[in-house]
Amino acid sequence: MKGDDYLPGRHFWTHFWCGLVVGGILGARIGWGSFESNWAKVGCAAAIALAFATALGYWGDPLWRWFVEHWR
Repeated sequence: MKGDDYLPGRHFWTHFWCGLVVGGILGARIGWGSFESNWAKVGCAAAIALAFATALGYWGDPLWRWFVEHWR
């Protein structure tokens, strides 16, 4: 058994979509407290969600572990 049981390419997308959801929640929380405009809140949430999802898709499990350890 190798280090990854995922099919080639699927590992990235699994982390990407999970990161998009978590990043959207995190971005909404940050945007809600930072901006008055609803469009700015949505833009902040979308930007953070995409950045978070891309980073998690690229770095995967090590970044999840780091995030969980530092979120406490």
